[in-house]
Amino acid sequence: MALKKNMTAILGFLGFIFALAGVFVYVFFEEKVWLYTTLELLAALQLSVFFVSHFETLKEFSSQRSTKFGLNSILMVLIFIAILSILNFILARHEVRFDLSDAGTFSLSPQTENVLAHLEDEVKFIGFFTDDSQVRSKAKTLLENYKRKSKKISYVIVDPDKKPAMTKQYGITEYDKIIVESEGRATTARDISEEAVTSALIRSSRENKKTLYFVEGHGERSIDDAEREGYALIKDALEKQGFTVKKLSLLSKGHIPKDADVVIIGGPKRPFTADEFGILKQYLNANGRLFLAIDPMLETGFETFLAHWGLQLKDDMILDPSSGMGAAIPTINPDSYPKHEITQNFNLATFFPVSRSVSFDLSKADVYQFSPILQSAPETWLTDQVNGELIVDPARDRKGPIVFGGVLTVIPTPASSESSDDSKQMRMVVVGDSDFGTNSIARAAGNGDLFQNIISWLADEGDLVSIRAKEVPTATLLLNDKQTGIIFSVSVLILPLGIMGIGLMIWRKRRRL
Repeated sequence: MALKKNMTAILGFLGFIFALAGVFVYVFFEEKVWLYTTLELLAALQLSVFFVSHFETLKEFSSQRSTKFGLNSILMVLIFIAILSILNFILARHEVRFDLSDAGTFSLSPQTENVLAHLEDEVKFIGFFTDDSQVRSKAKTLLENYKRKSKKISYVIVDPDKKPAMTKQYGITEYDKIIVESEGRATTARDISEEAVTSALIRSSRENKKTLYFVEGHGERSIDDAEREGYALIKDALEKQGFTVKKLSLLSKGHIPKDADVVIIGGPKRPFTADEFGILKQYLNANGRLFLAIDPMLETGFETFLAHWGLQLKDDMILDPSSGMGAAIPTINPDSYPKHEITQNFNLATFFPVSRSVSFDLSKADVYQFSPILQSAPETWLTDQVNGELIVDPARDRKGPIVFGGVLTVIPTPASSESSDDSKQMRMVVVGDSDFGTNSIARAAGNGDLFQNIISWLADEGDLVSIRAKEVPTATLLLNDKQTGIIFSVSVLILPLGIMGIGLMIWRKRRRL
């Protein structure tokens, strides 16, 4: 028994030493989280063993008249406080948060987390909000979420009326603005939302902006068109991601600019000329990046042009009888995407109005690699009867799943692997539909996110390939007449009458006593 008490006394002493050591490591080596956490955990464990082992002794001794208010009682209290302080110290630096909202409203999106994980430089958020600003609290909560995810993030909230010099320094002319600053580059977030702040973070942390060119001149969907069939929303979203977006006419330019990181051809309605195809081929042979979205029932010349790389576009159409949006609109469920970097962690459904198949000639498999990224459900059909009424004919049509989007890359040879960087190799993405990125449906389901993911991957911006920031959903409860009647009966009749009845029963029982 004496030996046991001696051992626990030693543990108590060691617990005190370990606690002091943990504080020392935290003060002078704050980055060594694992070390001071381990020390403080050991200290809490040792002090707890000492406290439990000596509790009865201390209680008995402290209850004596001579020591009731003596040092031993103080010592027991101090040990107990020390244990609580150590646990509080550990928990304060290892916060656990749970977001139970329906759409993860109070958590950062996967895209933002990817961006934060790839930060190389320190980033500072500067929020300009008055003390009585209605969005100050919202902004502080948002910026605190960023800080929790990365040690490279810091933020400060400034009242522009109290610090006019700082306000002038950053060119702030309005209240409720957030500046994102990194390595001397300052960017203003468009509004107080995760999407806007992450966009500003990307722009400020990139030394060089990637440039995207949308080809025009053949009836392609225009990035200036804000109507249903245009790509104006996609352009705005890409610019928010930090890209520079421009238009390109191959006929008038005669070549693809050297600053082109990705060339996009979305929904051409007229054939390209031989000279234009020559420009595109030269660009691809120089390790260019090309995104083609080609609709069915149109002759654009790409059917022949793509055969050089083994890609096949046929005059066909995918029919999806089970689609709730129409047989000509195949949909992809979140768990049905083929595995690829573009679709990793992508858990949103997408739909593609009027799509054609994209296939690969296996005779080219020794030179090029084709990876599907879009594939219809097994219940779909591929038909070459694209005119007239769209009816599935099992005797004529091919059963799904049907690939209608894929990635083509060059298989590196030993010589090319040694002489060049794989990330600079040619990349081409071909999708048999261009409607899925138009203004009318870019915000529906995951269509716009997928369009951006494709471009981000082509531009070697892997940290942008994910789901964008979520908007707060509007929850609407719709009740039919029967449900409304039940709620009325329970809340207005049954519950009040029940309580009244119980009260009368108790009253009558007491009267009889």
